[in-house]
Amino acid sequence: MRFISCSTRGILFILLLTVQALVLTGCWSRIEINDRLLVVALFVDQAENDRIHLTLGYAKPNQISSQSGGESPTTSSPYSTVSGEGQNISDAYRNIQTNISREIFWGQVKIIVVGEQYARHGVEPVFDFVNRKSAIPLKTYILVAKGKASDVADFPTQIEKFPSEIFRELVTRKKIIVGSVKHFLIAQEYGKGMILAYVGNNPDKSLGTQIKVLGSALFQDNVLKDTIDLYKTRGAMWMRGNIKDAIITFASPTDGELISCLVIEAKSKIIPQLLDDEIIFTQKLDIESVIDSSNSSIDYTDPATLKRLEVMLSQEIAERIQLAFSATRETGSDAFQFGSYLAWYYPKEWKRLNEDWSSVYKDRVKLIIETKSVIRLLGAEKNSKG
Repeated sequence: MRFISCSTRGILFILLLTVQALVLTGCWSRIEINDRLLVVALFVDQAENDRIHLTLGYAKPNQISSQSGGESPTTSSPYSTVSGEGQNISDAYRNIQTNISREIFWGQVKIIVVGEQYARHGVEPVFDFVNRKSAIPLKTYILVAKGKASDVADFPTQIEKFPSEIFRELVTRKKIIVGSVKHFLIAQEYGKGMILAYVGNNPDKSLGTQIKVLGSALFQDNVLKDTIDLYKTRGAMWMRGNIKDAIITFASPTDGELISCLVIEAKSKIIPQLLDDEIIFTQKLDIESVIDSSNSSIDYTDPATLKRLEVMLSQEIAERIQLAFSATRETGSDAFQFGSYLAWYYPKEWKRLNEDWSSVYKDRVKLIIETKSVIRLLGAEKNSKG
């Protein structure tokens, strides 16, 4: 039997106490939740003298806690904003932090909105700031506001708790073009073109909506180049695969009355092809739809008539996509990252064209759309005016 000396036992005892102390200690840099300001949205604007105006939308902890414990809800909003200016975003944020009692926490940021004037100067500083704040999620959505972003930072809401949640729901439910921090980072590798939702104040408050979707904003090299309207934006959403429950309305070929088709499924595939001095991208779309409403007396039970409607539906969708594509070509903005397909299929060519891709996209790229539409369900009413 072996015995452990007193000195050895003493050393083991000290080691044991040290390990226990390490286990029981907390994080030295921990900040209690009660000491944090939970920011849910950032609004960035250009100020005078090349300064930055930053607005932070945050959840009011005292209001949230009072509404979530079975107590009667208060009439005060659980959301508010705080603003500050600085030489850059970081400086503006620090100036805000100096004047508030809680530590700003970025982990709950869902939306970043940049003002149009700021976007035309370039949004690269936004991504530099976001990349250095590891707590801000890469899936954070980005939008462009007509005029100032601060104008859409705070407004009365009837359904959502926070105004920022309205923006987030519009993007999540694919009612507007989807663009996030992650999308922008991917775009840096493939041509530096991007498309974001374009929103603004709604001048008509009679319907209870405070904001209005205006279309989309086209970027190249992180700079806002142009905006497109809602009709072209729908084509852009088809190109980006952001379509969900799309309604396509067109005139009946028999009597000119309106027919609306609800798209329930869409599958897309893009294939590039190098041809002489042109780069051809072919988009193949397979679409399934149903008749959602009809004012026409057209006979839906006739196979030839149904086929004719399917062709018209395909042409309508193809036209929207072409309009959106043409808008991006005019600005030299590869907003749909066609460069990524070229890099996959023709890596050597992409390496050669990458540096001047914006000019190549503007002058040499063409799009061919092959759309196949199928109307699966006609509904119980076969002839609306029969």
